[in-house]
Amino acid sequence: MTAKANDGGKLYVWTYLESTKSYAGWHLNADRVACARLSEVIEGLSAGSLRAPQVFPVSPVTAAVLAVPNNRRAKARSPRELRLLTDPDPRRFSLEERDDVLTISAGSERLEELRKSIVGITQNKGDFAMTADGKRRPPDHRLWFWW
Repeated sequence: MTAKANDGGKLYVWTYLESTKSYAGWHLNADRVACARLSEVIEGLSAGSLRAPQVFPVSPVTAAVLAVPNNRRAKARSPRELRLLTDPDPRRFSLEERDDVLTISAGSERLEELRKSIVGITQNKGDFAMTADGKRRPPDHRLWFWW
């Protein structure tokens, strides 16, 4: 069963079309309402009270949002949805885009890291990324957080 969070604030997820190494990967920004909703859902997934996938609509990225990483002139695109999945491996973290949907798969440890990073957005914490574990991490498998 898929739960859609339609009244969950503004969630922005984007990637740059011509990304440099410093901007490679996916980027996430959200307002307070969306951050709270995402945090609650991640807690529910971690506790087992919610089932995956959980799906969130994504708003098209704006110039104001792009101004935070100071890359407002770069061309960016947003998926239409963000999907959260759980993984039995506690250290797993992966990003996959398919059919205009970005899917984040994460194990219990990485879900908590993701939740704390999202809560940090509301505290003006950002300009860092979560990456997949392993020796060979493609640059596009980063998730950046911006306030």
